[in-house]
Amino acid sequence: MVKKANENVPRTEGEINNMMEEAAKHYGKFLNALGFDYLADRQTVDTPKRVAKSWMKDLVVGSVTEGPGMTIFPNEERYEGVVIQTGIRVNSICAHHNLPFTGWASVAYIPGDYVIGLSKLNRTVEWFARRPQMQESLTQQIHNYLKDNLKCESIAVSLSSKHTCCGIRGIKMPESVMTTNSFSGRFMEKDNLVREEFLFAISKNGNKF
Repeated sequence: MVKKANENVPRTEGEINNMMEEAAKHYGKFLNALGFDYLADRQTVDTPKRVAKSWMKDLVVGSVTEGPGMTIFPNEERYEGVVIQTGIRVNSICAHHNLPFTGWASVAYIPGDYVIGLSKLNRTVEWFARRPQMQESLTQQIHNYLKDNLKCESIAVSLSSKHTCCGIRGIKMPESVMTTNSFSGRFMEKDNLVREEFLFAISKNGNKF
């Protein structure tokens, strides 16, 4: 089944193993096409297999696995404040150059009838990040997924990342940081202290470059 770079199609272990085997063959051809005889070098003889495994088991594992179980609990005390999780590590690869971008995510929501198990915010970020991505799309995917599963209107997601494609190629500015935000509900209201509280939490506990 063909999909877009940042979409998800869960695969069986057998399917994943077959995909890794096929990918290794093609990566070997890729190296040969660039003039590298990987079979003649003891350091690279298994490189195609290693690359295929690293993609399927780590770099794009979010493309082939089921989403994180969204454990939600009744908001019995009717908590109406902001729930903020900062310092969530982001490890992804850009869809354009297949080079890494890394950084930090901060996520917040205002509960309605439900609250979520805190680790699920981290797991949601990780699941969407582990696939070829544009940071803009990643930010929006996380926002939409949480909004749908938490059944609440007020969600805030902020990502700040350094992109290798800007650091080691092209403009070659490794210290530049890209920030993307997606807000909804009360986080969009003008002069709202809820939004200020979220941004203050990021400034104190969020990005750690």
